[in-house]
Amino acid sequence: MRVSDADDPGPVLDNEVKLRSLFSGVSHGTEMNVYRGDAPFYRKKLDHATGLFVEAGGEELWRYPIRSCDPGVWYMGYCNVGEVVELGNAVKNLMVGDIVITNAPHQSLAVKLEWECVKLPDGLDPLYGIFFTNLMTAFNGILDANIKLGDTVIICGLGVMGQILVQMARMSGARKIIGVDKLHKRLDIALANGEDLIINTGETDDAALAARRLNDNRPADVVVEASGNQSLLNQAIRMAGYEGVVTALGWYQGNCAALDLSEEFHHQRVTIRCSQTGGIDQSITNKWDYNRKVDTCKWLLMKLKFNDLVTHIMPYDQAPEGYHMIDRQDESIIQVAFKY
Repeated sequence: MRVSDADDPGPVLDNEVKLRSLFSGVSHGTEMNVYRGDAPFYRKKLDHATGLFVEAGGEELWRYPIRSCDPGVWYMGYCNVGEVVELGNAVKNLMVGDIVITNAPHQSLAVKLEWECVKLPDGLDPLYGIFFTNLMTAFNGILDANIKLGDTVIICGLGVMGQILVQMARMSGARKIIGVDKLHKRLDIALANGEDLIINTGETDDAALAARRLNDNRPADVVVEASGNQSLLNQAIRMAGYEGVVTALGWYQGNCAALDLSEEFHHQRVTIRCSQTGGIDQSITNKWDYNRKVDTCKWLLMKLKFNDLVTHIMPYDQAPEGYHMIDRQDESIIQVAFKY
């Protein structure tokens, strides 16, 4: 990993804006899967005709450095907050000086289409705009989980996604929220942000059994798995109970050797539901669309606590060390942000 120089993106087209980056956040899940070489796009590509991932056949799907100006290539980073410094002639709803949230990568200048930019809510610290993309994903999970007033909710994995889910589960009417993780810092922050009870997987051999004991031996009403860890997904299945549903937000890499579908999954008719941010539950598409999700998540940016989630703010020229810290799974880290 290195920081390198690139040419200015050049003049903008009519419907584009040029942005000067202020902050960008590292995705500790998806982006680190790319960084580690675990993401399927290294060896496979999506065949749009069949909807299946197929072998790339020697085609080079990734090239470094990965920048937004490389057409058809994913880039590192998608949680950027920047200031508008140039407008195309057809841009209608933004002005020079506006602070916007985009999926631009980790680079000091970026050019985006106007519709790809979300104006920062008035009064919000620009730093907290880096959570918008994760918030969109987590909110999708809340819609999919269908929490009801009085429910017992278990959140497995208390990274950034899990911390946001804890707060939104409380807003959704959960009576009891149980958080599951192996890191003390994450568990402590989740308790401060609305969680009722915790399970430290480093201190118990059976997280599902511990969850039953914390809930009067009853299964949870709602289980959300947000760690991307195969073993924790297996525990989530055991927590769900008869005909229960596990809403899975994690991106699970490789063969799931730790997943056991012979016991609770089979005998208790458990459903595992993928909550992927690119889609919305078909039963509510008449009420919810992308624009409504954006408006709601802008409102949530002003309602949720983020001040204890940004644990490291690093100058952009120290970005390689930031990645190394996350990759080492430093226990002190929840969210790393780069400052430009």
